Amino acid sequence: MQPREIESVIVAVLRDIQTTSGRQWTELNQESRPLGDLDGFDSLSGVEVTVAIEQKLGCKFDTDSIFTSEDGKHALNLKQIGERICKMLGSKGSSK
Repeated sequence: MQPREIESVIVAVLRDIQTTSGRQWTELNQESRPLGDLDGFDSLSGVEVTVAIEQKLGCKFDTDSIFTSEDGKHALNLKQIGERICKMLGSKGSSK
């Protein structure tokens, strides 16, 4: 998968989680940071959505949340998240 395809999956999962939980949905672009830009989306939400994306893509990431930098100090934007997942899938394969 290409980063843009992965970004589409991320946005679809985020939209589903946000609307299912009753939180307001805000349209995202490549520079949007789900942590901070989405209503009520916090670090726990990041873990929940990371698991949902793993299930959707049929893989397992080596992190609890794909929404923060590897050191956990910075919220990533959608483009960075897509690139990170692409890199993980490329180096780890896409199966569990």
